Amino acid sequence: MSQPPWTPSFDFYFVQMHGAPAVIALDLGAAEAAPVPSHTRRLTLRVPMKHARPDGLRSQEEFEALSAIEDRLAESLAYAVDAWMVGRVVFRGNTDLFFYLPDDDDSDDDERVDAAIESTIEGIRGEYEISRQVDDDEQWAFYFDFLWPDRAAMQSMGNRRVMHQLSEAGDDPSRERVIDHFAFFEDAKTCARIADGLRGLGFDVDPPTERDDGSWSLQFHRTDALAEGRIDEVTTEILGVIGEDDGVYDGWGCEVVALN
Repeated sequence: MSQPPWTPSFDFYFVQMHGAPAVIALDLGAAEAAPVPSHTRRLTLRVPMKHARPDGLRSQEEFEALSAIEDRLAESLAYAVDAWMVGRVVFRGNTDLFFYLPDDDDSDDDERVDAAIESTIEGIRGEYEISRQVDDDEQWAFYFDFLWPDRAAMQSMGNRRVMHQLSEAGDDPSRERVIDHFAFFEDAKTCARIADGLRGLGFDVDPPTERDDGSWSLQFHRTDALAEGRIDEVTTEILGVIGEDDGVYDGWGCEVVALN
């Protein structure tokens, strides 16, 4: 068993796929090293749920059982066939797990994968059936083109981390407060154009500041609440103004508003 050449950093986000909700989890750390020349085959394991929610996501009823199967599969496959787990998709009543396998023509990986699956789920599988598929993916295209989040989803994951920090400090997310936002741009013209767009959304925009490297920073503010996904709506608004080629939205911060 070899350790992947990156520091694991799993996170998840919600997305709509073909008109239905999905939860995609991935190891963001894998992007530091991918594609890895030693692991060029992608293993997909599908675990159909027995008691999915009406929207096709995991129910509380079988959450623990599915999590246990996932954890044991990841551990067993790592030892048996040197598999690296990089992601999971929960969608329309299925849990799909994704691994990258070594490209070893001298080993009977298929048989060992089958054996690892059977030994892993023995005793805990109940009525679960697990199907598998192995595909060539030398460039890790599935990881980058499907699992990898878009800008809004990536920001949503960052929002969740900040929200957790605020919660740990005793914050009440339902209470409105001034939220400070930060962005960086390559030139003054782009910075001014974005500032105008942000004002159109009701943000108060500070005068831009030129940095030592010639780029420009912009701070802007608006009173908003955080609860019930509101902060995701706010940052999606901002990303609608700051295009991918315009500059970098660097996140937000605010004071803790204590619970009453």
